[in-house]
Amino acid sequence: MGQLSEDSGFVKTIKNLKEEQIQLEKRLWDERRAIEKRHEEKVQVARTKANMIGVALSKFEADNMTDAFRRELQHFDKERVLPAWDGLVSRQQTALERLGVPTMFSTVVPVERQKQHKVMQVLAEVITE
Repeated sequence: MGQLSEDSGFVKTIKNLKEEQIQLEKRLWDERRAIEKRHEEKVQVARTKANMIGVALSKFEADNMTDAFRRELQHFDKERVLPAWDGLVSRQQTALERLGVPTMFSTVVPVERQKQHKVMQVLAEVITE
């Protein structure tokens, strides 16, 4: 890995992979915040309506809104976050395998991913030195 870290093309590729990851994380965070904001707006509208008629938001309504919010976040995680993240990891694994990084290949096996994670930690330290 020491030799790889001295290769400017290799370092550039690693930095590009990291930047792609950062951008994905930012997009997913922004999308999640948009869901949270929509929920907050719905709660505010419900509270305003309740106040207009002189009552408080009922526990039943609040619980229903909270449950709907949780379901929406779970759906977002399952249908958007996990596939996007798995796709990114797979692309990174393939790119790193092509570059000759030890232990890198496309896998979903947790033990193998742990090994890859350790290698990437070492590689990140070597590159930033």
